[in-house]
This record gives sequence, structure tokens and C-alpha cells, in this order.
Amino acid sequence: MSKRPPTHPNPPAPPANAGEELVVFNPVSKWQEYVEVPGLTLFDIHREPRRENEDPDARVRIQLKVLGPEFHCPVCLGYIRNTRIVKECLHRFCYDCIEKCLRVGKKQCPQCRIHIPSRRSFRPDTNFDELIKSIYGDIEELEKLEELEIEKLNKKNMNNAYAESRKRGMLHQAEQRKRKAAIPGLLGETVTPPARGNAGLKESPLIEIILRRHPQETAVDRLRKEYIRTSKEMTMETLKIFLGRKLGYSPYQHFQILAIADEDAVVLPNDITLAVVHREICDNPMNREMILYYRILPEIFDYTG
Repeated sequence: MSKRPPTHPNPPAPPANAGEELVVFNPVSKWQEYVEVPGLTLFDIHREPRRENEDPDARVRIQLKVLGPEFHCPVCLGYIRNTRIVKECLHRFCYDCIEKCLRVGKKQCPQCRIHIPSRRSFRPDTNFDELIKSIYGDIEELEKLEELEIEKLNKKNMNNAYAESRKRGMLHQAEQRKRKAAIPGLLGETVTPPARGNAGLKESPLIEIILRRHPQETAVDRLRKEYIRTSKEMTMETLKIFLGRKLGYSPYQHFQILAIADEDAVVLPNDITLAVVHREICDNPMNREMILYYRILPEIFDYTG
């Protein structure tokens, strides 16, 4: 028997002259080898054929998980029960699964999509049922055991994931402590924080207000969020612009903002700020939240109505 010719680890250099032939290697081979028979590699040509096993008592061992998919229904993914085989394609299914697919879905095989004319194409395969029973025994008990194994694996994986997450969290906290310890000022030194925004400008104090629609107002809607936290220096004109944009009303000059003082409604001018209203007009200036009301000018509403 001839030996396999040596392969070429490196491709030959291209020809120096244009008249020389360019070497072409076998395109179906992973190795750089010459073509002797088109479509075949040198290994296919010169390999030793397998010997026929003539022993009638010979046995071949195959792991059960390799054959497992052959015994599962492609529809329900469980073990096949009451096997039915499709004549057109010879695929096997549970009787209930294939009957439901044909009744509810299209008249075709769920696995290969070949057309199935009717239920007459189904044939029982009792030999296959006996084969499954001889290999696995009671299918009901087997599925219960598999469910318990899956539950144990899920619980184990969940515990492992929790332990890994906790470990990563502890490592992250340790790194953060090291970084904080390396920052000057955390160990007793005084560090001036960097200035934010424009230098020399002070942050405006904030005030909390509740902006409600006047009980007699019907021309505009209520605000979706009545609670507002904003600067004390905000004027009533700015608040009217805010209302016009939020409620989709124009022009904003038609709005009127009122505050309650001594159980009377006071119309607030455009140039007055929230700080002044809270300090001088509100009934209880000690309250943290100030309630204001808005409405459309009555004469405008009467005119348009």
C-alpha cells in the first residue's frame, strides 16, 4: 500500500517569470496538497478502508444522552407517548401533539414542514413505544426524577451565583476603601473641594411650593405634578411662562396667580418673587410649603366665552 505523500507546510513562492505555471492546491483540503482526484483529498484516496465486523455477537456501546433526542417529541419536548409516525416524512410525535398541530395549525409536519393531507397519514408505532419502555422503564417516574434533578441543579447554581455576586461585591468594597484611603483629606487633611459652575456665583436658596388650579377655573387643566421645588428668586412672570408651557396655553400673560392672606385671595404682580410672597403675604410663613393658585383672567375668559 502506498504511503501518503508529504504535505507542504508553506506555500511555494510565486513564479519569477510570467510564463511559469502557478501551483494550485486542492481547494477541498485543509492542507496544502496537490490535486490527484478532483473533489478528494490525499487522505480520502490513500486511507485504509474500515474492516467489516463479522462477529454476530458484537455490541456497540453508545451513551444514552446521544440517543436521547431521538426519543423526545419535537412538539412537547417530552418523551414520546403513544407514538405516531408520519408516512410522508417518517418523523415521530406524540399522538396528542401531532393531532393538535394538525387541528389547530397548518396541515404540515412540525419538524420538516412537509404537507400532511389528513390524519390518515398517521400510523401507530408500537415497536417504538416498546423500545422506549425497555430503555427507560416507567416514563412518569423518569420525568419526576428529572424534575427533581433539575430543581437541585437550579438551587445549586443559584447558591453559586449568590456566592460569586457577594464575593465580587466584597472585592469592590475593598477597592473603594483603598481608593478613599489614597485620597488626601480623608485621613485628617483639609482639602478644598473644586468649584462647581461659574466661580464667584452663589447657589440660590430653594423653596417648595404647591401650585394648584383655582377651584372655579375650567379653561385650563390641572398640573400633573403640583409640587414644585425651585429658586426663591423666581418671579411670578417666570412662573406664568412655566404654566403656559406645561399646560399648552398661550399667551402666558393671561394667567393670574393668587395667594391666600387672611382668608382672602391676593393677586400677585409679575415682578414679585416667591421669597417675598412667602415672607410677607402667606398666612403662615413658618410652613415649609407654600400654596399658590392659578387661573385665567376672568375678563379674558368671559370675553372668549
